[in-house]
Amino acid sequence: MTRRRLTILLHWSTLMLVLAMVKGGTSEAWVRWVFVLGGAVWVGMALAKGMMCKPGPKLIGTLRTAYPWMHRGMYAVLAGTVALNAAALVGWMPHDTGWVALLVLLAAGTMHGLFHFWRHNVLFDGALRVMMPRFMHKIL
Repeated sequence: MTRRRLTILLHWSTLMLVLAMVKGGTSEAWVRWVFVLGGAVWVGMALAKGMMCKPGPKLIGTLRTAYPWMHRGMYAVLAGTVALNAAALVGWMPHDTGWVALLVLLAAGTMHGLFHFWRHNVLFDGALRVMMPRFMHKIL
């Protein structure tokens, strides 16, 4: 599996796991473990090989400057949420410790998605194609 495909898989599976955990309160332990492992792999991959995100030529000015920092912030929120859930799962913190962090991650992810939706539809730079599975490119 290529790094790009793994990143796409982790991107969408993390979203689905966060939604499942938010829906179920703090959810089942196995769902949280899958989230922790997937998030750890994703953050570890970004730390080892760098982020794959690029602002693109149509993004200019302040947004272009802020773009890598916004993604670093997303990785920081993901890493914090993963760490809190892992600590709760191994018994270092109360069981419901990761709940607020999941909500923060969901809110930050929503803003992240809206930003890329704006880029795709206003700047017409194909921003959504970067993280969408290939079979969905026809509808974009």
